[in-house]
Amino acid sequence: MKDIFSEQVRRIDLMVQDRMAELVELRRYLHAHPELSRHEFETSALLKGRLEDLGFSVRVRDEGTGLVADLTPAGFDPERHPTVAIRADIDALPIEELNEIAYCSQRDGVMHACGHDVHMACAMGASQALRTIRDRLPGRLRIVYQHAEEVAPSGASEMIAFGAIDQVDAIIALHCEPELPIGQVGIKQGPLTASFDRFDYTITGTGGHGARPHHCVDPVFVATQLANALYQLPGRRMDARSPVVLSIGEFHAGYAPNVIPDSARITGTVRTVDDAQRAEMQGLLHTVADQICALHGASVDLDLYEGAPAINNHARVTDIFEAMALEVIGEDAIYRIPKPSMGSEDFSHYLQHVPGAMFRLGTAAPDRDVHLLHSARFDIDERAIGHGARILARTAFELLRRLAEDRDALA
Repeated sequence: MKDIFSEQVRRIDLMVQDRMAELVELRRYLHAHPELSRHEFETSALLKGRLEDLGFSVRVRDEGTGLVADLTPAGFDPERHPTVAIRADIDALPIEELNEIAYCSQRDGVMHACGHDVHMACAMGASQALRTIRDRLPGRLRIVYQHAEEVAPSGASEMIAFGAIDQVDAIIALHCEPELPIGQVGIKQGPLTASFDRFDYTITGTGGHGARPHHCVDPVFVATQLANALYQLPGRRMDARSPVVLSIGEFHAGYAPNVIPDSARITGTVRTVDDAQRAEMQGLLHTVADQICALHGASVDLDLYEGAPAINNHARVTDIFEAMALEVIGEDAIYRIPKPSMGSEDFSHYLQHVPGAMFRLGTAAPDRDVHLLHSARFDIDERAIGHGARILARTAFELLRRLAEDRDALA
């Protein structure tokens, strides 16, 4: 049995190596033809065609963006055999690319600045590799190419409603990490990213002449008091041992220097890694605003949008990622991420339903300046595609093997 398993792993590795030029070409094409969130029509059609050519059964959402593809071995029975999913996001950002490269974005103001082109290529590489051992797979492989990761509300919940994780026993993903060099991957059990909530306050007072504020209820003054109170919440009301970040990104009020306006608007975000603190902060956003505005005679409306929860990586799935990375890249491959990122990623929605994990794929070239995610100059060392594809393929195969032996292996 061990010899059979070793042969299957060898075939996975050889397939990725043999198809590297094709995977790089795919990534470059996707990079040159980015599409914004909820407009990934050409991208979805391209991925659908590639997967159907590999023998996958593909379903695209009625909206034309986002798809689910299954590679089903002969004799598969969902009651007896497991299903493991690989998820990759497919949308680009509204950024004008500044790189001078042959595959630079051909669409004005749109760029794959977060590495989703790389994620797609890695998932395709894993698909190609596992296709070579289709009828040796101990279960079904599912590929989830998800639209609209970069916007709120995002596409993950829509993909779940579409059936992306129906009958799925585990789900895995990767994310580019330009702060790690090529040949390393970032691994972390438990919290990997923060939750994301957006608040939008409208403070209403009574406007009037700037010379007579005593005749007014000044919403600008009230809004500044509210802003100061909000900034104090993470440090004074939350347990400092668990990170909470609140940031105000917009403050709008008035239209003339000598006129006190009738209203002011504040918008921002709150990020936490603890569900209890998230709920507490949501309550405080209401309470603090109500009390401050009542004190000064103003009224307030709060529109609170609950975005993606925190990613909490499953311990056993993370351990498999680590083991596969060591086999693929070597003993120096692992970077143990010490603290969660306070950014958010909607892969977390899937983890609310099934066990899974995400790892960070080192993409920084040793001979180039490092440009971070969402930068107009973000690019990668394309050798990372091979690493990512092999780790995803090996991890998916190992998960299928373990779950086939024991469906409660991740319980």
